[in-house]
Amino acid sequence: MTVLTQSSTITTSVLVPFAGAGILTPAQIYPVTVGANLGTTFTVVFAAFAVVGQDAKIGLQAAFVHLLYNLFAIIVIYVIPVLRPIPLFCAQTFARIAAEHKWVIAVWLGTVFFVLPALVIILVGVL
Repeated sequence: MTVLTQSSTITTSVLVPFAGAGILTPAQIYPVTVGANLGTTFTVVFAAFAVVGQDAKIGLQAAFVHLLYNLFAIIVIYVIPVLRPIPLFCAQTFARIAAEHKWVIAVWLGTVFFVLPALVIILVGVL
C-alpha cells in the first residue's frame, strides 16, 4: 500500500483503527509499519536522484542517511532477539499511560516536536 500511495502515514493510519477495534494486535501491525517507513525512504532516494544543481549531492546524501538509518535500525532490532519486544513494550506502555493521563500526550508531542528539535538547533549553533 505504501508503494501505491507513496506515504507510510496512510498505511499506518489505515491500520490504527484495526488495532483500536482489536481486530489486529500491535505485534501484527508493527512489521507492516516498519516496512512502510522503510518503503517511504526508498521514495525519498528516488526523488533525490531527480534533483540537479549544486545541492543535488547534499540531498542525495541526506536521502541515503535516512534510508540507512531505517535499514540498520530494522536489522539491529530483528537480528538481536532481545531487542524485538522493546518497541512493542514501549508503545503498549505509552498507550496505557496516555489512556489514563491525557496530558501525557501533549507533553510527549511538545517534547518530541518542539523541545528536542530546539535543543538540537541550539547545540548545533553553539558548536
